[in-house]
This record gives sequence, C-alpha cells and structure tokens, in this order.
Amino acid sequence: MIGPMHVMAQPSTAGGLTALPPTNFGPNLLQNSDFETLSGGLPLAWSSGAGWSADQLVVHSGRVSYRREPGADTSAQTVQLKAGTYLLSAWIKSDGLGSGSTSGARLTLDFRPGGINAWRPSEVISGTNDWQLYQVGPIVIETDRTAAVWLENYNGASGTAWFDDVSLVQILPPPVDVFLLYPNYRGLLFDDQPQTIRLDVTVTPPGGDVGRYTVRSVLSDETSGRVVAQQSLSAAAHLVVMLDGTAMQSGRSYLATVSLVDLSTNGVVSTYPAYRVAKAAGSARQSMNVSVDANNRVVLKGVPRFVLGVYDSGLGYDTDPTFWDTTLWSPAGDRRLSGLNINMYLNYHYGQAPADAMAALMDSLQQHGVMYLQTGNCFDKYPADPTFPIDSSDTYVRTLGAHAGSAGYYTIDECLSSLQPGAFSQYQRLRTLDPGSMTFAALLGEPEIALWRDSADVLASDPYPLFGAEPTGGYDLAQVGEWTARTRKAVKDARPFMAVLQFFQFTSQGRYPTLAEMRNMAYTAIVEGAKGLMWWSLGEGALESVCESGTIWCSQRAQLMNRLAAVVSEVASLEPVLLENDTTLSWGAVTRVTVNGAGRATSSIGTKVKHDDKSTTDPYHVFAYNTTPDYDPGVASPSATAQFTLSAVPKSITVHGENRAIAPMLTASGATFTDTFGPFEAHVYVISY
Repeated sequence: MIGPMHVMAQPSTAGGLTALPPTNFGPNLLQNSDFETLSGGLPLAWSSGAGWSADQLVVHSGRVSYRREPGADTSAQTVQLKAGTYLLSAWIKSDGLGSGSTSGARLTLDFRPGGINAWRPSEVISGTNDWQLYQVGPIVIETDRTAAVWLENYNGASGTAWFDDVSLVQILPPPVDVFLLYPNYRGLLFDDQPQTIRLDVTVTPPGGDVGRYTVRSVLSDETSGRVVAQQSLSAAAHLVVMLDGTAMQSGRSYLATVSLVDLSTNGVVSTYPAYRVAKAAGSARQSMNVSVDANNRVVLKGVPRFVLGVYDSGLGYDTDPTFWDTTLWSPAGDRRLSGLNINMYLNYHYGQAPADAMAALMDSLQQHGVMYLQTGNCFDKYPADPTFPIDSSDTYVRTLGAHAGSAGYYTIDECLSSLQPGAFSQYQRLRTLDPGSMTFAALLGEPEIALWRDSADVLASDPYPLFGAEPTGGYDLAQVGEWTARTRKAVKDARPFMAVLQFFQFTSQGRYPTLAEMRNMAYTAIVEGAKGLMWWSLGEGALESVCESGTIWCSQRAQLMNRLAAVVSEVASLEPVLLENDTTLSWGAVTRVTVNGAGRATSSIGTKVKHDDKSTTDPYHVFAYNTTPDYDPGVASPSATAQFTLSAVPKSITVHGENRAIAPMLTASGATFTDTFGPFEAHVYVISY
C-alpha cells in the first residue's frame, strides 16, 4: 500500500528545447588515416618503432592496417586544432591483448604536446576481439591548441592490436546556435515575472561572412501557428534576441524559433530546434514542488532556497515510518541526520526501490523539511538502466511526482559526453510526466559540461581535489573554483547550478578534508555563483566506511559527521544572504594583493557581494577567496595579503564564522581594510554602515 500522498499542482505544459540540433562533421583532420601510404614499409605521418608494421593481410578496409606487436611503444600523429568540438574514432582488432582494464591499447587525444596537462582516452581495449569501432568524444576544446592522436600502448600490454580507418573530425557548430536564457525553468513564463523571452544566439554562417545574413526570431502558437511576436536583427557572431511574451495566453504552448536568413534570397539557411514556452500563473509556484525564479534561485514549494544536501548510499528501505525515523534521524540510528541542516537528500542506491517505500521515506524527510531526488542515472560509459522505475514506468514517475517530498530525479552522474543524447531524451520524458520537478546532473567539470546545458534542469560539477597522497604544497583546491565557474559558463549564468563537494577519503593515501578546507571549498563555490551545495557522501565508500561496520559510530565517524554538520549549519545560517541578489551598488573593491611583499593581480582574490539594494541598513556580505594562482604542488604556498577599499566608512567589519573583527583605516574618500588569506582560504566579511 502506498503511503499518504500530498498532491501538488502541476503546470499544464512542460517546455524547453524540443529536439537536439542535427550533427554535421567536418573533414578528417588526420593525414594518412587509413595507413595506405607507406614509406620504407611503414605508414607515413605516424610515428613508428620496434613492434609496429604495416599489415596487408589483416585489414578493416583498403589494403593496409597498422599492426602493433608486444613491446611496441605508442604511435602518434600531431595535429593543430581550433577551438571547437571533436570526435575521435578508429577501428581496432585485438588478439590476446593486455589484461582486462589494467593493460591493453587505447585510442587517445592528448593535449600535452600543446602544454595542457589533459588527455581524453578511450576505454582500455584488451583480449581477443574482431574489428570494432571505438569512439572518443564529443571532446570540447576551448582554445586553439596542438594535440596528438595516440594509438596507445597502455601499461606495456602483451598481445597484438591492429588499427585502421582512424578519424578525427570536428563536429561543426550549427550556422545558428541558440540557448534559452529566459524563461529559465522548462520554458515556463510566470506572469508575475519579466515577460520578455531572451535567447542567446551564436552565428557561424556558411562562408564566414555574417554581413550576408539576418537573424529572424519568431514566437508562435504551437497548435495554430499564429505568430505573437517576432524580431529580425542583423547577424553578428553573438547576440541576444528578445521576444515579447505579453500576448501569450495561459493554457497554450508556444514555440520560440530562431533562424539564419540569407539577405540576398530571403531564404532560411538554418533553423535551430525550437524551445517550447508557456505562460503560467505566478501563484502556481506556491503549489509546485520545484520551480525556479527569475533570479535563478531554486524554489521549493513556493519558497526560494539555497539548496544544501547530501548524497547517501547503502541502507535498506521499508514502508514502515518508524524504520525511516530510526534509520535516518535517531541519535542511535545509521545516519543521525537530526543535526544536519539540509533541505535535499539523495540515495543513489534506491533507484530500484518501490514507490510505497519511497513515499514512506519522503514522508519522513518532509517532517524535517527535506526534499528527495530519486535515482535513474547514467554513469561513466553506461547509460541509465532501462529497468530503473523512473525510466520504465510512467505510473511510478507520476506517483512520486505527486508526493510533496519529491524534488525530482538524479539522472546524470559523471557520464561520458557520448551519452548526452540519451540523457536529453530521458529529460524530455520526465519533464512531461512530472512538470513541477527538477532533474539533477553531476558532471566532471571538463569543457564537455557545456554539451549538457539542455539535458537537465540543474547542472553541477563535482570537484574532489583531495586525491591520493597530499603533496608538499597541499591539495589543489583551485579545482573547486575552476569547475564551478565552468558550470556557470555552460549555462551562461542563466540557470541555477550547483557544486558537489568532497566529503570522503579519495584513495587509501588520501584523507578527509579538514573543517577549514570544507569551509573554503563551500565559500569558493558560492563566490563562483553556485545556487546550492551537495556533499558526497554519507554512504558506502565515504562516511559509512569509516568504521569497521556501517552500523557502528566510532569516534572518528562522529567527529567527521560533526565537521560536516558545522559547515552545513554555517552556510545555512547565511541562507537569507545567499538568496539576495549580487549588489549593483558601488561597495568598493580589492585594490591591492601582495605575496611575500610582491604585488599580485587583484583578481587573484575572487569576490561576490550580497546586499539588499533596497535597504539602507542591510549589511554588505563580501564573500572572498584566494585563488592561489602561484600554486605549486612541490612547494608550500605562501599567504596573500589583500587590501579592500570601501566607498564609505563602515560602522563595523566582522568576519563571519571566525569570531573576529577588523578595524577599518580611514581615507579621504572612505576606508580600507586588510586581511590575510592562506592558500585557497576564504573569508566572509559582514560590513555594516
């Protein structure tokens, strides 16, 4: 029997991008990619050496393949690449090659020849296999660079491998590329918020001459085709299109479409897939489980929230409320969440759990003000399991969506970019079945995160910088800021996005983050714009694994839980501040940064300033962190001293969570104050006037 349901109102139409744009490829950028041209019996344009040979007996196509014998080194070809998106592929055959995932062959695009310490490998190819096509990508390259394609000997593999028909092609950008900036949640234009639809447009015209084209945007009724707004602008490499949605009627869906038009013929050269938009009553947000307001804040049941949540795994499940009360909340239970000031919970082992057990879980969470995300996710190279109930049962999705404790679905977990089309299809289905929910994606903060911008409602990256043994210079916590900033860029700062932060020991040589490191990582993500924070994890491989038994709370486990609770509580205490807009007033600036007496760029101290600009008494909250641009893993990083210049003399300056105050120095035009930042350290200044 399913537990008590609390039916929430749903918008009548779920909108957003209606289809992915078509994929078109440029020419193969590799020389002698089929190995047919030989010199001295070896393929031209590819490095060779002992163990490499041209094989005319075993081929995928043509007359020749490139054969690798045991002991052969990696063969490579260097290429010059422009910023863009690429796909690497090759046909590979193997015989007794390597050993499982520990050795074999890989197909790799390596950026180290261009001075960038990054590379994109295929899976390890081992064993005995007939010709198979292996693909790497799509791979996003943010800047022009030198790269190399590797036919890689991975870890000294035994056995034989044959390579043929290697291809590196650019996935050509569409002539007109579009991203819906606003409305920022499933195409819903709430009538108490701005009524102008905004679309970000990038033009890559045939022939490269934007002057030959115009950009035509149209807002039309999806059923009747009646045009309610339109605009034509001279094409430019980048522009923002605006359409007036005032004439849209509630209860009807509309399509916002952008086309590139040839001026000489007035013919449409390219049209990006439409975004579906619909008008909804502002009052509907009060009864929707999840929505997003015009300021990109996640709204839970009508209330804007800064999302604070945890991942979990393991545990059983039950329909009995007392099971959940004991397991999650009891001071003697398995999880002891009562002191953790969260509003979001995710257990990724519950993807197969029945709806009645999840209803009982959500009933328990709701008693503590917490919402739940159910799992049905892709991971790494594996698409979402079609047996996940959220992917196989419409009834299951509708049942969960009708519960007041359901926030939505966890659908994407560090998935390879090749899985993005499948995740987009899943998103289309879920937003239709449960329009007032959200889907959540946690991805590596690589450039490919931009490809997922329309495949989930909320994107996050999951930087885990405390990996392996700690270097002399400490762990590189800059990853948190860099990945969060890249997530913001992926959605053009026009959707809510989050950060998933480290709360586990990464490898046996690593350690848990200290309280100071957890604070620094949290505030770094906030400075870079995150609208919520999640922590991985309370479950298996993390906090549950600290003691010998997952049901035992040793002193170390209790101390770690207290550490997490302290950080979450500190951030939660700032929630009213975090929900404020960034100030548009002139508050001041970082005007000098020094390290060991030498000047550094003021941008090395990242800042975000929150303030109620309508208030004359609301204090300014300056969130600041040291980006530590001179970080060297082999050398301990020195502290930085930063001077802040204020436009007026404050009554007081306190440092949130640090139990200290700073006395300002008066100047002719206002005041200054100075503070010290350790490597990657963050501070929150409360400046009252």
